[in-house]
Amino acid sequence: MKKDSLICFRASKDLHESLARVAKEDRRSLSSTIEMALSNYLKERRAFPGIEKEKRQYPRKTLSVSTVINQPEPGHMGIGAITDISLGGVKVLIPKDFKQQILIDSQNSRFEIIFNLPTENKPIRLSCESNRVIDAEDSINVGAFFVDADFKNYKALQTYLM
Repeated sequence: MKKDSLICFRASKDLHESLARVAKEDRRSLSSTIEMALSNYLKERRAFPGIEKEKRQYPRKTLSVSTVINQPEPGHMGIGAITDISLGGVKVLIPKDFKQQILIDSQNSRFEIIFNLPTENKPIRLSCESNRVIDAEDSINVGAFFVDADFKNYKALQTYLM
């Protein structure tokens, strides 16, 4: 999308600091972060005529649930929070407190997540492989894709997302 217009506005100091913190965590410019926030708001309201087609194979859905994270090595277990999920993968926030127990590299680290969907009473278990890790101030943000998903668990996720 061509960027051919300039928008200037005043904001409170708290809003500016919050946006700057998010920009730093996401390793984006402040301008890019503001544009993304405004675009997402307009997309939610379906008021943005320039909505581009989703680039991902599976659209994400915002979710906020706790998860247990297991790794194949003994003693490598901790907790985190799922912030968004799709049929293809997940974004997990891991508190810095668990940095020593959970060792996830930016790519190819295998781990399992165990969580409950808001619509399910039984735990969902999915194996993941990391493909992006961002070290933020108080957490580690992990983007991962699903591997070798069990049919029942994947079907429950699919039902939730559809």
